[in-house]
Amino acid sequence: MSDLDAAYADVARIRRLIHDSRFDALVVAWPENVNYMSGFYHPDMRLTWERLHIVVWPSSGEPVFVVPRVRADNWNGLGSTTWAQDETRPYIDDIRGYDGEGSDMLRVVAAALKDRGVRNGLVGLEFRSAPVKLSSGLGKLLPGLRFEDCWPLINTMRMVKTAAEVETLTRLNRTTADTMDRILGSIRAGDTERDVASRLASSLIDHGAEEFSHTILGGGCRGGQWHPWPTNRVFEEGDLVRADWGIREHGYSSDIARTAVVGRASPSQRDTFSRLSEVHDVVVDAIAPGVIASDLVELARTTYQRLGLEFRWSIVGHGIGLVLHEEPHLTVDYDDPLVEGMTLEIELGWVDPVTGFHLEDFVHVGATSATNLITEPGTRTLIETA
Repeated sequence: MSDLDAAYADVARIRRLIHDSRFDALVVAWPENVNYMSGFYHPDMRLTWERLHIVVWPSSGEPVFVVPRVRADNWNGLGSTTWAQDETRPYIDDIRGYDGEGSDMLRVVAAALKDRGVRNGLVGLEFRSAPVKLSSGLGKLLPGLRFEDCWPLINTMRMVKTAAEVETLTRLNRTTADTMDRILGSIRAGDTERDVASRLASSLIDHGAEEFSHTILGGGCRGGQWHPWPTNRVFEEGDLVRADWGIREHGYSSDIARTAVVGRASPSQRDTFSRLSEVHDVVVDAIAPGVIASDLVELARTTYQRLGLEFRWSIVGHGIGLVLHEEPHLTVDYDDPLVEGMTLEIELGWVDPVTGFHLEDFVHVGATSATNLITEPGTRTLIETA
């Protein structure tokens, strides 16, 4: 297996977890998981779902990467009369191409399983997202197979980040935060939401963004919506502006939320933001390996209450990496402990039908505590554009 791009994933850990699992092989098709387990990412893995990129990883032996024929031919040195080679390639050496969007894909995947000695037994599929054609098609070609959900196993693989993943995520989140601070601070009464979104998108592209994962932006009462998108609404003096943006590089995402005021903030706006910021710092300060995720939700709720704010926010944070919202989910339903090496977005806010506050920063869980890698505790201020 090539070591090209393998630094993003802990390949030895992938091998060990699959070998020690109950599965005879995994067949992985969701773009984010394929990215992690192959080392290859391209936006068309999301854009053209019907042309799947599939990793077949046996419990013993080398993995196989099944991809559209033109991509396989380029990687295998067979050339192409149509397409140039991609800038990146997988770290998996055994690359096999298929034609079309259906039966030949299944034939190649089945052949890969048979070549690795998996004609019978238990195969893991991502029940959260695997196309039915994978399970039904493979079941017909290899009737001795049984299928179970491997999503929890893959979550375990990806929850703890490598140094390369942390470096990339930190850089992306800092770029997003710095750009948002600057562009949101440039809003003037008379600008539209689209004007501001255009400046923000242009600046993020200039600073290295390859893709956008989300572009949430709304002012006034639109800031109180769940996920407002930019419209032609005109900003007015005193408007509260809520923005939540993310960019991607090699499939990895940032996720930063900021709140701004057009002009000077009122004492009430500053006070509410200050209290939310204090809750954010309290939550980050409490994060450490072994802490139960749902306990952080209770801590946030009681801190909101202590500071005189109603807790009307459905989440305290979430993991981030190749997926925008990945495990751990900091909700009342998640009772697993945090572990060293996780990367989180601590996300808090306060909304009602006429306004919205939102703040979100990138946090890394260390050996004994967590570090906000975007904002030093006690230094956060409400963005004022005047």
